[in-house]
Amino acid sequence: MGDSAPQANAPSLQQSLIGLDRFAQHPAAYDWAVANSRIIDMFGTFAKERHLLLFQSGNECENWIDPLLNVVYKMNTLVHTGGDILKLLERIDCYNTLFRATPMRFVGFHVMSRTNVYPVFAQPFVPNAGFAKEEEIAEYMLSKGFCQTKEDGVFENEEFVLSDIKPKNVLSSPDGTIFVIDAEIQKKNQS
Repeated sequence: MGDSAPQANAPSLQQSLIGLDRFAQHPAAYDWAVANSRIIDMFGTFAKERHLLLFQSGNECENWIDPLLNVVYKMNTLVHTGGDILKLLERIDCYNTLFRATPMRFVGFHVMSRTNVYPVFAQPFVPNAGFAKEEEIAEYMLSKGFCQTKEDGVFENEEFVLSDIKPKNVLSSPDGTIFVIDAEIQKKNQS
């Protein structure tokens, strides 16, 4: 990826969060971000220096795009993980294993306060892509070994249940290549 924000050492962060509940994770993540120079000001310096443009956002992430480098920065508000940072990092690890064409790379934390931090990720932007059609999504997921369930946007295999695999989270490039850019992921052996 061509962005100028180097990848943060996510494994060292994950190690520092193991065993902490979601409330204790935030101060620990804040301390880690300070010690590793990983505070990312998405509404200030970081965004301004890179000339980032606020981009299509949802309820889970605020998004910015670097149109010159084709990079999307995603500030995750932890809505879908109940504030649990470690759970999100584990979900991103699974996402990156399943969808290698659009990996999310952890770059740091946007800090609201010492007890309220939001993880920031960088992901390749897919230029000239549109939202995939449901038939394209179903065919793509089947090619990856997933079966569609009776629930809308939910696919599963022996190891994972993926949800929110809908056109808003799946792109189709002009040549017909499919890119999943976001997904809710749960391992079947976890609750």
